[in-house]
Amino acid sequence: MQEGAPVKLAERLFWITGWAFDFSKVASLLLIVGLIIHYFFFSVLVVRGRSMEPIYQDGDVLVINKISYLISAPDRGDVIAMFFPGETEKRFVKRIIGLPGETIKVQSGWVYVDNTLLAEPYLPGSIATIPDSERKLESGEYFAFGDNRSVSSDSRAWGPVPKSFIIGKISARVTKLAPEPAAAVD
Repeated sequence: MQEGAPVKLAERLFWITGWAFDFSKVASLLLIVGLIIHYFFFSVLVVRGRSMEPIYQDGDVLVINKISYLISAPDRGDVIAMFFPGETEKRFVKRIIGLPGETIKVQSGWVYVDNTLLAEPYLPGSIATIPDSERKLESGEYFAFGDNRSVSSDSRAWGPVPKSFIIGKISARVTKLAPEPAAAVD
């Protein structure tokens, strides 16, 4: 009976370590596939702030399609995820207004593209775009605005967005998280 105990212990130990090894192989494979999908195909972004209201609200979780702009160029009206120009830590959600080679003009609250009034059906009628400005876009540059123009930090403040700063196209809203609590004021 004493000889059987070490054999049963060895069998049990072999079974447990074999199971752990198999599990670690599957977990590693899933992790690698997940990282590849995250870095090259799709990612998620949580909206922080009010710059895209009413379409996207603070706390919305959005899916970024990273391969769409490998197949085709960004188009006017596309909602994009982008890096803040000059800083790759911050990611913003904005709408493309101007394409390379176009002249964007803001005048009396309206946006003009190559002297043609831009139709913006996604904006409530009460939204006005200020201040008046004009900018000719170079090759590879895009103009991006937030939909909530009164609170948005966008191309009006920091200029055109280089194509290399565009992460991808927003393709879906997944869910809504609770908004971050407001900072306490002393």
